Amino acid sequence: MDARTLVDEWASAYNDQDLDRFGALFTDDVTYTLKAFGLAFTGRDAWVGHVREYAAAVPDRKLTVRRTIADGDVIAVEYDFAGTSAGILPNLPPKGEPVTATFCTILHLRGGQAASQTDYLGG
Repeated sequence: MDARTLVDEWASAYNDQDLDRFGALFTDDVTYTLKAFGLAFTGRDAWVGHVREYAAAVPDRKLTVRRTIADGDVIAVEYDFAGTSAGILPNLPPKGEPVTATFCTILHLRGGQAASQTDYLGG
């Protein structure tokens, strides 16, 4: 799978809330890091479990990919995140308030799947 196809599938599965399809894009031993929030997970089940929890907290969330850059087995994805808080996580706005952010995600691939995802949070 080429970089553009993988990123399209990654965003589509996330936006469709098809977390089984989303999880299949990652290796069993995937590592995830978002230092801005002190988050780190190892393993597909832990990573997808976190995404599932966040999906409940922002049920209408959508990613809008702005740019994808690939170099060998590394893909950088710049995207906007937008949705509405369900009010169930203390680090998010109150229920009904918007949740928006810009991210840069770095995916390292192994065998056609993402072996790591590192997220950097923008404004």
